[in-house]
Amino acid sequence: MKKKFVLLAGLLTLSCCAAGFAACGGGETTDPDAALKEDVLVNGFENWTPDLQTALIYNDFGKVSLNTDKQYVTEGERSARLDPLGGRYASSAAPIVMFSLKSDTYGFDYADLVYADYLSFDIYNAQDEDETIYAGFASDLNGVTSISRVGEKSFTLKPGWNSCELQVEASLLSIVGDLTEVLGVYFRFESAESANVVEDGEGRTPRYYLDNMWLIKKPDRSETKFDVSLRENEIADFESLWQGYMFTNDNPGLVEVVEASDYGLTAPSGEKVLHAKFGGTNSGNWLQMEISSKLLDKTALFGMDAETAENAYICFETYNNTDTTVNLCMVYRTPTSLLLSTNNHCAPHTWTSYEYCVADLLAMENAFLTAMGNFQISYKDDYTGEKEYFFDNFRIEIRD
Repeated sequence: MKKKFVLLAGLLTLSCCAAGFAACGGGETTDPDAALKEDVLVNGFENWTPDLQTALIYNDFGKVSLNTDKQYVTEGERSARLDPLGGRYASSAAPIVMFSLKSDTYGFDYADLVYADYLSFDIYNAQDEDETIYAGFASDLNGVTSISRVGEKSFTLKPGWNSCELQVEASLLSIVGDLTEVLGVYFRFESAESANVVEDGEGRTPRYYLDNMWLIKKPDRSETKFDVSLRENEIADFESLWQGYMFTNDNPGLVEVVEASDYGLTAPSGEKVLHAKFGGTNSGNWLQMEISSKLLDKTALFGMDAETAENAYICFETYNNTDTTVNLCMVYRTPTSLLLSTNNHCAPHTWTSYEYCVADLLAMENAFLTAMGNFQISYKDDYTGEKEYFFDNFRIEIRD
């Protein structure tokens, strides 16, 4: 009995010494970010729940299903089959499917991308010719109808399997969203202008298979903060390139900051303007280019008092590079989904000025300036092809 006691005491002494040695800096310390630095399989598409159960589809996407044909699987036993359709009366020509990076219901969370380098995935193009698709990250969900798309890249897929990498542009994600809370990964396809899947023969609809989606990490942590710096009463004059990322087109199309002189224009303010192309499919619906609430919350509008609002105006300029007058409505949307649409009739081939009194926004929603929601440029899809516009000098004017 005594020998056992002495042995136990000796072990306790050694344990205490080891603990003391580690406390003095002689042992390895635990890396609090160790788990975030590990590569992670985001989705192997092996089961309906949660792999496909947590997917979200937009713009009359079509069908997302589990595939068991091993010809269309690169790892495991199954993959995701994607049948992007777009519908015949879709409000957008671009069917989108988003795969979630986080679910409280199913207990997974890959949304923190501070160490993420790129997303890799395998995708099978089941068509007989090259096809172009698009992929990016979702920084926000705009209700149930759309997502805020960030870092979108195009991928030209040859027939058969393609291994792809989508870079994680940390600075861009931090500008328009939260790098530690990226909601999902989306894939965008050209519309098949069909409401039903056609398996074979004439009118066969497009088909893809997706598998083996990984987040590949890097050793160094990305910066997660972006300082939105504006001049007094500025909303966006586009002299800083990051401001262009605060404007996203609901119907995916070109939105970029350019030198006005490259297009034969004189900018109303500075040298740069926002260049946008709005695609039309003649659906008859109203589509939007959204102005991020993250930008608006940093302007003088946020927290403006009622007395100042009486003499404050939201102003900007639009250049309509088409041959007819177009109404590019300015729409104010509150977090409670109240809408106020105002006309912005833009004459062809000239700059048109817009203004609206902030006090009228308060009349609609008295908490508007502390919970603004977002602003939108809205246009009617009553044409086919593309229409080109330029925007500049979004600002607040305080008048006597």
